[in-house]
Amino acid sequence: MKNTRSVKILIIDDEPGILRMLSFALSRKGYISETAENGTDGVEKFLSDTYHLVLTDMKMPDMTGEQVLHKLRKIFGNTVPIVGMSGTPWLLEGQSFDAVLEKPCSIKHLIAVVEDLLPISAKRSIRS
Repeated sequence: MKNTRSVKILIIDDEPGILRMLSFALSRKGYISETAENGTDGVEKFLSDTYHLVLTDMKMPDMTGEQVLHKLRKIFGNTVPIVGMSGTPWLLEGQSFDAVLEKPCSIKHLIAVVEDLLPISAKRSIRS
């Protein structure tokens, strides 16, 4: 298995079951995942730690995934890939997400998207 121990992924979703499932799937592949139950907490976590990728739900009560995207892009530019997750992914066309996942999606597709989007520095740590 690839060495993914140093790759951190932030998952933002207001559904605890989704957070558990995504975190479990990513940890099975060796990724470190942290979760936030809303956009505000997700942005705060992102500001206080280093992440290689962010997965964010679109519809959350306090801050939408689009608001999370714009806030992180305003502060950090395009340095970290951000993936939007939605049951209606066609509504995200034209947004600045690096990728969009339809909810629900297969674990295989989730992992393929994550591996495709990891920054070069993270990919180096995976291959070592």
